[in-house]
Amino acid sequence: MSIVGANPFVVGQWVRGERFYGRSALIDEILNGPRNSLWVLGTRRIGKTSLLKQLEHFSASNGSGYVPIFWDFQGADDPNELKLTFTDALLDAEDRLEEIGIEVSSLEGEDLFTSMASLRRTVRGQGRSLLLLCDEVEELLNLHRQDPALLRKLRRAMQSQDGVRSVLTSSVRLCDLAEERGDTSPFLHGFSPPLYISGLSPEESLALVRQDRSPAETRPEIESGDAIEICHRCDHHPYLIQLVCKRFLETGDLEEACRQVVSDRMINYFFSVDFEMLSSTEKSVLRLIADQGTATDESIHAIMKGDTADRDDALQRLENLGFIGRDESRNYDLPSYFLRRWLEDLQITQPPPQPLPASLHEDPTISIRTIDSRYTLHEEIGSGATGSVFKARDALLDTWVAVKLLKPEYTANRNALERVRQEIVLSRDIAHPNILRVYHLASFEGGTYITMQWIRGGTLADVIAERGALPTPEALAMATKLSSALAVAHSHNILHRDIKPGNILVDEHGEPFLADFGLARLIGGHALTQHGVFVGTPHYCSPEQVALEDLDERSDIYTLGLVIFEMATGRRPFEAEAVAEILAMQRAAPPPDPKKISPGIPGELAAIILRCLAKDPADRIANANELEEALLRVAGDL
Repeated sequence: MSIVGANPFVVGQWVRGERFYGRSALIDEILNGPRNSLWVLGTRRIGKTSLLKQLEHFSASNGSGYVPIFWDFQGADDPNELKLTFTDALLDAEDRLEEIGIEVSSLEGEDLFTSMASLRRTVRGQGRSLLLLCDEVEELLNLHRQDPALLRKLRRAMQSQDGVRSVLTSSVRLCDLAEERGDTSPFLHGFSPPLYISGLSPEESLALVRQDRSPAETRPEIESGDAIEICHRCDHHPYLIQLVCKRFLETGDLEEACRQVVSDRMINYFFSVDFEMLSSTEKSVLRLIADQGTATDESIHAIMKGDTADRDDALQRLENLGFIGRDESRNYDLPSYFLRRWLEDLQITQPPPQPLPASLHEDPTISIRTIDSRYTLHEEIGSGATGSVFKARDALLDTWVAVKLLKPEYTANRNALERVRQEIVLSRDIAHPNILRVYHLASFEGGTYITMQWIRGGTLADVIAERGALPTPEALAMATKLSSALAVAHSHNILHRDIKPGNILVDEHGEPFLADFGLARLIGGHALTQHGVFVGTPHYCSPEQVALEDLDERSDIYTLGLVIFEMATGRRPFEAEAVAEILAMQRAAPPPDPKKISPGIPGELAAIILRCLAKDPADRIANANELEEALLRVAGDL
């Protein structure tokens, strides 16, 4: 091993051009793929900024048809700072913009969104597209807490259908934004699912070690065996590769170079930060694999008892992020030598089960029962035809969940049990803060149970029964969030088919959660119910459900319209003593004007409700996105 001249490896700085290695498939997906709104998710020091800088460099110099703007959000912790960061981005691109006839000074005096719109129109007028390359987007978490409406405007500006392609990069901390509550869809709706950035390919890693793009006379002479070992120990992480190579060239000893990297405070810091941003389940999975060396689905399942949905999600994301990998036998392992050492040095092992909260022992009225040595039932919070629901403590993840114990006669029906399983599979694919998470289905002592997200509160049916008609701002806020949740479900080609107040949970803060996808089906897919048999709830079903016709998104629009009608007026639009009469009214009777029932309702809201309740699907609001936008306009006029 030898080197001529200066050490060529760049550590801790972004690179582009000849110093940038790999990511060709990711760059092609970003620039040429079908999506105009992309979110690149990765750990610290994995090269997210370098990726954006390379995209800027590449798209500006190869006639791609894009006008790139590198927008660094760092420090944009209030709305005024956000505008300043955009102005800085324009100034950095000033020469590029002047070449196409855009004076930055003409945009500086305008507000942020006017400036963005003017820039997009000008660029589009020249037959090009604006390429927004947004770094350090975690700052949006602070902005959202200050001004949720700002993110709604920003999302619209970034997701204009024509003339702009937006690329966000972030760590997993930005995922918290999907859980934030607001008056509109989550900001990440439209950017999800993310593209993951993790290690380089083996070929790209070796090219980086050999510095293949540097002049021949400046390339380090690293033996092939050493080069392969460096890539393997670093698990193809570009930052670690360059750090090890730099130390290797300085010391001439690979083992000494690795020892120095293991003890590097910056390495310990970025592993610590990345680890702390993981979910509780992800941390538990990582601890298990670190403790066992290699792990299988069975060995993980043996400790994380039946936690199928959450566990599988954690395994998938850890693999996507590069924390874990698969060995030749397809077992899970920790391929990074440095991550393994960090976990060992800090003695991060599987923690013992958490002790039960004192409240569970102090209340003599509580009959404690533990399921699978993990879920301790607290109190019964509801029951129905399918089973009883309990508030329960999850000892492994140290959190509250809802556990539903299904009745034996219900689980004996294979079709009904398959609907429960389908609910879990479908809801796992829908990432929205107003859709209740269902975690897993499992068996215990001859019984069957499901675990779900715990919500402190009741149902929307309880709220309406207690309070009657809701104030217009409150009804609009709930309706908007439910429309947003439905839009995400429909974007996954999933119909709900049983939207009703009893299937909408409301927490102590008035936040709604659309639950019970048990009757859901994939749009265009095969139903789990017998063909020609009515499914749903008579008071909350569409005309086409009554007629046993094929359903699409507009059927859910109708039933959500029934719910909005009830929130706004305090009563159902169609009432009768016999079920057959109610079904006939759903199919043919015109709905009453909600404004005549509650004169204080805005005329625009009444018109929206009546459009949702049109008997002919072709006359309804076409989709949930359109419904959400219409409701937002009414809310904006209050």
